[in-house]
Amino acid sequence: MENNKKKSFAGYIIVGIILLCFLYFILWLIFKEKMPFHQYAYEIANNYDAYAEKALIVLPLVFFVFIFFTVMRPTPAKRFLRLQASLPTSKIKSLAKGLVEIEGTLIMKTPLSSPVDHETCIGYYYTIEDIDRDSDGKESYTTVHRETQCNSFQIRDETGIIEVEPEGIEFVLLGETNISSNNSKRYTETLLKDGQKMLLVGYADSKNAVSFIRKDDHYKVLGITSSSGITVWNKYQPLLRSFLFTCSAILLIIIYILIQ
Repeated sequence: MENNKKKSFAGYIIVGIILLCFLYFILWLIFKEKMPFHQYAYEIANNYDAYAEKALIVLPLVFFVFIFFTVMRPTPAKRFLRLQASLPTSKIKSLAKGLVEIEGTLIMKTPLSSPVDHETCIGYYYTIEDIDRDSDGKESYTTVHRETQCNSFQIRDETGIIEVEPEGIEFVLLGETNISSNNSKRYTETLLKDGQKMLLVGYADSKNAVSFIRKDDHYKVLGITSSSGITVWNKYQPLLRSFLFTCSAILLIIIYILIQ
């Protein structure tokens, strides 16, 4: 919910700046030299073609920089994917204290009831979206609420069982389990269920000689994903990275040619 508020606030700022510029232009057409920054506006109006040519060069560069920082901005999911690619999969019986990756079957302790289909589960990621329809009836969705709820659970592999404290857990690359909608809202939920085979990255710790896994304080990561899904991701992620690098290189070459 907080992320949506930040995005909405940023959107209002951008729209406000555009409207302010448009209002200034209208007032400048009326009052001319009485307006502040008259000389700059006059210069732009008399050399419109030159400034438009520069804009055609600058705008793609600004767009590229924006996309680059958006893609590179660290998130819990990105940290999880980066760490799981470098960490070896450990066995529960031989876990050492610190950041670990384990793979095993989920064991439910205290059940939750999911908000959409009221299924019994270990935990869920739940979203509410507003449905907007254009004149052609095509639907678009805007998230207005999201939440993650998860009870403590265990993971079992062939060597043992370990407890997981789920505070701050992130569901990564997990598709929706159930979807429901009405005329104006869409409700989706992604569930963790008893018996699922999952891969988890977190911090192995112990208390009173009992081992457990919690969110890592340094990397701020406690993530879980399906074993099959992460295998596919690890297989095709290098191709995706190469494709993005190639597109970036081509765009930089195009910008360089336009500048010349």
